[in-house]
Amino acid sequence: MHNGPQLSGPYHDPYASAIPNGVQNYSNYYPTPNYPPQPAQQQQQQQQQQQQPLPPPPAPPASAAAQMHPQQPQLPQQQVQQYPHQVAPATTTATTTTTAATAATTTTTNAVASASLISSTGAVPFANSQTDAGGLQFPTQQHAYQSQQRPQMGAFPSGNYPSQQEQCNSVVGRCARPPPRRSVDLKSAPNPRRDISQKPGNQEIQTSSGQLPLSATGFVAIDDGNASPKFFRPTTNSVPAEERLVKDSKIFFGAVLAPLCRPLYPREEVPLVEGRPPVRCFRCRAYISCHARFVDMGRCWVCPFCNMANEVENEYFCNLDARNQRLDRAERPELSRGSVEYAVGPYPDYALRDEKDAPIPARPLHYLFLLDVSQKAVSSFLPDYVDALMQSLHEMAQQYPQCRVAFITYASTLQFYNVRHPRMPQLIVADVDNPFVPLPFTSLCWLTLGTELDLVDAFLMRLMEYAQDLRETDSVMGAAVHAATLVLAGQHGGHVILCGHKAPHRGIGALKPREQHLLYGTDKEKDLLRPMEGFWRTTATACAKQQISFDLHMFADQYCELVTISQPCHLSNGRVHLFSNYDRETDATKVQAVLNQALLEEAGYAGILRVRCSSGVRVQAYHGHFMSQDSHDMDLAHVQGSSTFFVEFAHEGKLEKTSYAYFQTALLYTTRGGERRVRVHSVRMSVVTTLSGVFEADLEATLMGYIHEAIGNAVNKGLQYARSSAQDRVLKMLVAYRRVCTSNATSSLLMPSRLRLIPLFVLSFMKADALVEGTTVPIDDRVQKLFLLMTIPMHQCVTYLYPTLYAVHPLPSEPTSGVIDPETGHCVLPGWQQLIFDSITTDGVYVLCDEQARIVYLWIGSSVAPEVSLELFGTTNASDVGRAVFFENFGERLKNVLYACLMRDDGMRRFVILHEKDRGEEAFFRQFKEENEGGSMGYDQLLVHLHREVKKAIA
Repeated sequence: MHNGPQLSGPYHDPYASAIPNGVQNYSNYYPTPNYPPQPAQQQQQQQQQQQQPLPPPPAPPASAAAQMHPQQPQLPQQQVQQYPHQVAPATTTATTTTTAATAATTTTTNAVASASLISSTGAVPFANSQTDAGGLQFPTQQHAYQSQQRPQMGAFPSGNYPSQQEQCNSVVGRCARPPPRRSVDLKSAPNPRRDISQKPGNQEIQTSSGQLPLSATGFVAIDDGNASPKFFRPTTNSVPAEERLVKDSKIFFGAVLAPLCRPLYPREEVPLVEGRPPVRCFRCRAYISCHARFVDMGRCWVCPFCNMANEVENEYFCNLDARNQRLDRAERPELSRGSVEYAVGPYPDYALRDEKDAPIPARPLHYLFLLDVSQKAVSSFLPDYVDALMQSLHEMAQQYPQCRVAFITYASTLQFYNVRHPRMPQLIVADVDNPFVPLPFTSLCWLTLGTELDLVDAFLMRLMEYAQDLRETDSVMGAAVHAATLVLAGQHGGHVILCGHKAPHRGIGALKPREQHLLYGTDKEKDLLRPMEGFWRTTATACAKQQISFDLHMFADQYCELVTISQPCHLSNGRVHLFSNYDRETDATKVQAVLNQALLEEAGYAGILRVRCSSGVRVQAYHGHFMSQDSHDMDLAHVQGSSTFFVEFAHEGKLEKTSYAYFQTALLYTTRGGERRVRVHSVRMSVVTTLSGVFEADLEATLMGYIHEAIGNAVNKGLQYARSSAQDRVLKMLVAYRRVCTSNATSSLLMPSRLRLIPLFVLSFMKADALVEGTTVPIDDRVQKLFLLMTIPMHQCVTYLYPTLYAVHPLPSEPTSGVIDPETGHCVLPGWQQLIFDSITTDGVYVLCDEQARIVYLWIGSSVAPEVSLELFGTTNASDVGRAVFFENFGERLKNVLYACLMRDDGMRRFVILHEKDRGEEAFFRQFKEENEGGSMGYDQLLVHLHREVKKAIA
C-alpha cells in the first residue's frame, strides 16, 4: 500500500505572466454574456448571425512579462458560449435562501469572478432578460465548438475535436447524465482541471523568491532567508501600504499559520540551535533573524521590528565582510534561515510557571484515557478502540518511552484501577454529583511506557472483562472529565483522550437535551451552534489555564450536544472526531489512524504563540482553537503538526513603498518528550501602494480567510447570514477590481488572475456540510465539520471543499499515470476532471474522492470497451466488477490509484463501486459542486449573477 494521495507534480503558476491591471492581457477577460433576446428580437438576431458570423477574438499582444516567462505561453482567449440547441426556461424556482441566477454567457480564462449563494425574494425570469449594450452577438455553431477546445497544459490546442454536445449525443461516449440547460459553458470557465497545474515531480522554490505554490502540490521549500509558506502563508504577496488599500480591495490582510507543520521533506527540516540562549531585541523582544542589520563594525544589530540598535554581546561578536554580513552567517541558522528552533530548557526565562510565578520543571507529556465501558460501547466500538489503542501505545513506547499513561473508565459510575497490584482491583465511585479520586493516583495509576508497557497491555486485555461484568448502560461523561481535572490539577500539563457514545444526562455536567428538531432550519438555528453555559464552559477554561488539553472521540448514533461537550477541545486546541452510527468495517481503520495521529504525530504542550509585526502593522485578531489571556498571544494547551490558525493584520500607519514589512511567529512550547523549545518563523515582504498590487493575492490563504469569517458569522448571526456575507464580500472585491484596475470601458466580467478560482471554491464551501442550506446534515455533524474547518491543514483544504475526480479509463494509453514515483514513493495520479456532468461518459471509468464523507467512489459506465475493461479489471465485461470480479483482480496501476485515494494519514476511506444507473448514483453526482444539484446554485448561475451585479454597481 502507498500513502497518498500526493497531487502529482509541482505547482505551475499559470498567472506568472499576467499583467495586474487586466487590460493588456486579453486572457483576463471573460466576455460579456449574451442574454436570451426578447421573442421579437430573435428572428432579427438569427438573420444577423447568418450574415455576419462572429469574428475570432484578437490575439493577445506580447508583453514584457510574457517574454520573461517563455515556458508559460498565455492561454488563448476562450469564450463561455451559450449552447445553440438549448432554450432557456422561462423561470427558475428559488429556494428559501438562494435564487437561481438568470441565464447568460460569461467570460474568458483569466477573468471570472466570484462569490457564493445569493438571497432574494423571487425567481429571476430568463426570457425577459435584455441583451447587454456592447455585448457580443450569439456565436455561430462552429465558433461555439471551437471555443470548447481547451488547450493542453503548456500548449495551444490543435486539430478539430467534437464539441461537448456532440460527445454527449454520440452512442459511444455520451454523457451518463445529460447536462442541464446552462447559460455559460462551464468548460471554458475557470476550473481546477485547467488552472491548477498537475505536472509530475516536486518543484523546488526558494522561499525568498515570493512564489507561493499551491500547498496541495508536492513542492519543496528551500529556506534561504524567509520562512516556508508551509509555516507562514500570507494572503497577499506584498503588504498594502495603508489601510485604505485593504478596505477598497476587500482582500483579507492576514496569514495562515502552521508553526509545527508536517509533513516536511528532509531538506525542509527546521534546524535546532542548542547550547546558547536566543538573541532578542531589548525593546520589543523579537528574536534575531537574517533580516537584522549589523552596524558599527558588527558591535550592534538593528531590530527590523522596532528599529532599535542592540549591542552584540562579546561571545556572540563576529566581524563583517564587505557587504556588512557576518563572516559566520552560514554557520548560524538564525542568521541564514527564515525558520529556526531553539532548545531553551536550561534558561529560566522560558520555563513554565505556576500561579505563584515559580518555575515548573518540564516533563514528558502525560496521557489520561477516559474510556466509556457501557453496554452500548461494549457491543459496538470498544473492542476495536482497545485493539487500536494497544497498537498505538506500542509504537509510542518505541518513539517516546518516557511518556506516561493512565486510565479511568466510566458508564453509570466511575471506575479507577490499581494497575500496580497483581490483581488490578477496580474501585467504583458511585457519587457522580461530587466525584473524587479514591486512591493515590500518582503512585498507583501512572505507567511509564518505556519500562511498564507490560502492565499497560495487561490492563487493556482485561478491560473488556471489567466492562462486561459492570453491565451499566448510562454515561456520566461529565463526572469522568471532572475526575480527570482532579488527577491533573497542579501538574500544568496533560492530555486527556475522551471517548464516549452519548451526552451525559446525570451527574455533574449533565446536559438537558435541547429541542434541536424545533430549532434546526429556523432563525434560531444559530443557537444550536453555541455551547450551553455551565460546567463544560467553566471546566474548559480552567483546564486550558492549567495546560490540560482534550481530544474527543464520540461514537454517537443520536444527537449528543457535541457543540457543548467539545468546549474543552476548543479552548485547548484539541481534536474532535465524530463516528456517527459506528460501522466496524468502515470506521475501524479511522479509529486506528485517529489514535496514531494523537499519540505519534509531532506535538507539544504548554504553548504560547505570538506574531510580531514591524512598525505600521499590528495583529488585529487570531482565529482557531485556543484560549487567550492576553490579546497579543494564543495560549495553546496542546499543539500538533497539523494545528493551523489564521491571523488578521491591521495598519497603524502608512508604510513607505521603499521599505519592507516584517513578520515573526514565535511558538514557546514543551515537546512531547519534555524539552522546552522556541520555534521562530521570520518573513520579509515588500510593500505595494497600488490596488493592482494588492490583488496579487494568494488563492488558498484568501480562501482560509473566507472560511474563518463565515464560521464566525454562522455561530453569531446564523448560517444564512454566513452564506450571504461571503457572497457579498466576493462581489465587493470584484466590483473594486473592475473599478480601479481596468482602464478601458468594457462590459466584461473581470477577476484578479490569481483569485480566479475563488468563486468556485467559495461556492463549494457554501455547499459543504458545514454551511449547506437545509436540514439534511445532522447538527452534530455540522458542528464537527465547522470544528474541523477552523484548523484544517492548508494542503487538505482545497480537496476537502472541491472533491477530486479522476478518469481512469485512459490509463492503458497513459503510461506515466498510476505508477509509483521512485523519488517520493507515491502514486502519480491522473489529472483532475471538472465536477460537471459533461465529464462523465458512458464509456468511462472514474474515481471520485469525497473527503467530507470519507468515501472513494469507483463509477463504471455501461459502455466500457472490452479491451479497457480487461486492462483495468482483468475481465472484458465491466458489469461484473463488484459482483463477480473484485479488487484483487484489478490491474496494478488502477490498484495504485485506488490505494493512493483510499489510504490517507487519517485513516482508510470507504470504497464504493457504482455502475451506471445504480441507486447509489445520486450520492456520486451530488458531489459535482459546479452543478445545481438539490436546488442549490450552480456555477454558471453564480457567474451570471456576479456579472449583473457588477454591472449595476459600476453603472
